[in-house]
Amino acid sequence: MLDGPFRVGPWPGLSPRGGAVLMGCALLLGIASAATGDPRGAMPDLPVVGITSLLPMLLATRIVNAPGAASGVCGAYLLPRTLVSLVDPAVEPPPLLLVPSVAFDLVLWLRAADLARLASVWPRRDAIWRKRPPRAVRSLEWWRAMCAGGVFGLFLTLVEPPFAVLLGADPSGWAGPEIAAAGGLTALGCAIVAAVGLSGRGRAW
Repeated sequence: MLDGPFRVGPWPGLSPRGGAVLMGCALLLGIASAATGDPRGAMPDLPVVGITSLLPMLLATRIVNAPGAASGVCGAYLLPRTLVSLVDPAVEPPPLLLVPSVAFDLVLWLRAADLARLASVWPRRDAIWRKRPPRAVRSLEWWRAMCAGGVFGLFLTLVEPPFAVLLGADPSGWAGPEIAAAGGLTALGCAIVAAVGLSGRGRAW
């Protein structure tokens, strides 16, 4: 499976094998979510949910080596479970993982040169066709992976407590001091797991 190919053409053109990898990791995310359960309080549910949810996304990112792999895995998991929760009121909506996963992908893959290219998105009258520059090979540096994992844990801490209280969770389980401690542990744990999981010689176009 590690031999690929996982890409066909420009992003987001995944090959069928790459799509199968994302779907398999989404299935792993569903299994991990069923094993840990939905968070009922800040400690220790939030760090456990954050780390176990990040692991399948890291696996997909490591194998496919394409921007948006983590968000794709998260979306493939959240869509069917959200639909089930709409049909069956007994099934609670899943945790808000999409916003943290998008933030994870942005921090992991976005570069300053990408922001500079935004100026060329809108066509201009005086635009001159130029030869497209070659695609750059991007390495998954350990420090960038650590920052992305920390941002994932931080965003999960920001969005999940108010969502859980909105769904009827006991507010006492999401008290301020507990959220601060759980947020720190979640961000630190996700940062370490991401740095270990994505460090190495893996490269992506």
